[in-house]
Amino acid sequence: MDLQEEKVRNIDSPRASMAADRTSDEIPSISDKARSDIAGAAEAAKAEARRIASQQKNAGADRLGEVAGAVHGAARSLETGMPQMASYVHDAAARLEDAAKTLRQRNVDDLMGEITRFARSQPVLFFGGAMLAGFALTRFLKSSMPETGAAQGTGNGPTGGSGWRQSDDIRGQQ
Repeated sequence: MDLQEEKVRNIDSPRASMAADRTSDEIPSISDKARSDIAGAAEAAKAEARRIASQQKNAGADRLGEVAGAVHGAARSLETGMPQMASYVHDAAARLEDAAKTLRQRNVDDLMGEITRFARSQPVLFFGGAMLAGFALTRFLKSSMPETGAAQGTGNGPTGGSGWRQSDDIRGQQ
């Protein structure tokens, strides 16, 4: 019983009480500082993500403008033989130019808001478009990769060891 009475007496002493108050005061300030630090880091990460997204948006708009220029060039080559078709191709190029201009003028938050609204209102079209874009991006990346020994038909690549590739067949027909 003496041990329990000593513990009660220590808790009731002013020195122990002040230490307990100081510790309880420090805990909220430490957690507030941690929350503040986390919030600051999150804001910095968001700002960096917006900056990178803005750079990518501008690069995408530039590429879209380049594609529009190439489509106009294709339309010019069609003008002599197929003027009606050239007109359609010029219209498509003009729409690509408009899309590039819109992409340059809008900020990332506005674009994300529009994409979110579209995804909610048309989920099937959004999902289908995302899949189509993924397939197109995959094809583009595969076609722009440099060929290595494995891809040149040495038996280690995707040709299954036969050494034949579709591009070999196309080259043979030319």
